[in-house]
Amino acid sequence: EETAGQQASSLSFRIDAPPPRPSSDAAAFWGPIVELRREIHMHPEPGFREVETIRRVKKTLAEEACIDESQMRGVCGTGLIVDIHGIGPPKTETAVSCVALRCDLDGLPIEEGNESLPYRSRNPGMAHMCGHDGHTAALVATAVVLHSRRNRIPSGCRVRLLFQPAEEGPGGALPMIQAGCLDGVDEVYGWHNWTSWPLGTLAVKAGPVMAHEAGFCILVAGKGAHGSAPDCAVDPVVCAATLVTSLQTIVSRSLPSAANAVVSVTMMQAGETGNVIPDTAKICGTIRDLSPQVFEKVKQIMQRMASSIAEGFGCKATVQIDSYYPETVNDEAATEVVQRCARRGSLPLALTDEGLPLMGAEDFSYYLQQRPGCFFFLGGAENSTQGLADYAGCGCSPRSNCCPHGTSYDFNDNLLPYAASMFVKIVEERFEAQISDEETDTIFQHGIALAMPKSIMDFLGRFG
Repeated sequence: EETAGQQASSLSFRIDAPPPRPSSDAAAFWGPIVELRREIHMHPEPGFREVETIRRVKKTLAEEACIDESQMRGVCGTGLIVDIHGIGPPKTETAVSCVALRCDLDGLPIEEGNESLPYRSRNPGMAHMCGHDGHTAALVATAVVLHSRRNRIPSGCRVRLLFQPAEEGPGGALPMIQAGCLDGVDEVYGWHNWTSWPLGTLAVKAGPVMAHEAGFCILVAGKGAHGSAPDCAVDPVVCAATLVTSLQTIVSRSLPSAANAVVSVTMMQAGETGNVIPDTAKICGTIRDLSPQVFEKVKQIMQRMASSIAEGFGCKATVQIDSYYPETVNDEAATEVVQRCARRGSLPLALTDEGLPLMGAEDFSYYLQQRPGCFFFLGGAENSTQGLADYAGCGCSPRSNCCPHGTSYDFNDNLLPYAASMFVKIVEERFEAQISDEETDTIFQHGIALAMPKSIMDFLGRFG
């Protein structure tokens, strides 16, 4: 018998033959995808070290999508670019010829708190607490559908799949761009799971949808002394404590109410023992904003506030502010594409822009600085663990619906059909092609029907 790789290799020379199709058995289709997601969840890896993660991705792409490894281009150490070329009848006019779809691969450097989860992290100090395992599995599912139906994608058009490392840090988007991942790409699309919205909801809007991120550290230098003789010290701890409370007024008292911004002190360090006033104290935190002008004002106020408060206590303050990911700004036309795709077809979603923008940050923002595109959110909140998200021994137990980065978070596998179907619909719309058929509708509807909350089903029944 031919191996999956041999089958894929031979297919690349028989482009006139109908490409292979995914099984009409939806359970057989989603089984390997859910298995991949949980394998990745069990073996989380940090940014630029997602070695086993990308190995599992490539293996599943070969076995389930029949994509030969020669079609997979490794970049940035653990990143991967896969192009799916259309072999269908050409079209004289299409709005775009190359659409990129992106996922992120890395985990977070925290301990998982899901002690009863059978596929919880096996790597100490690392966990998939943001759902990148699910984002990756959804893009692989998209690849299975698109590659098996590339005879429905017009010749001269291609879909580029971006498996990106290091979104959580230090950032993989810029290295991917520098490696040429956007060369020839007309538009780029991505998504994130979010438990603020119920399953079956798509949240999106044009303009900023996620914030610019910056970090700050303020070192307060004074003069140490014995704890029993504070009059002999210039106490940096009291100065730093006053500065912590004062920083909370930057947003509430110095910015217009319409200027979205966050200033949070998240760390304070001072001293080594209980009876000594230390020489220094350090406070660190994060700044979030939605415009360069607001960020500049926050920086100016923070510098002035730290300097003047320190001077009042006889201390000296040194402020360091580092800018990280820029704000994520959706293109208006690409956002309309996503909204149309959400509404149409056999799997419509409930649309909302409530709760946007989020003040989290995303390095997808760098792609959107280079190409038109859209970053959207799929709601994952559900009352109980069921459908594709079910696992042995859980029954229909309540879901925690913990927000991403929480230690009891787990990606909801019932999101996988939503995400893959959205990506397929985006490709269909941009290439003006009919890729979906009764078989793919059955595959997607099977997964979604298992998971669809009654409230969303009723909503779609009334308005869909």
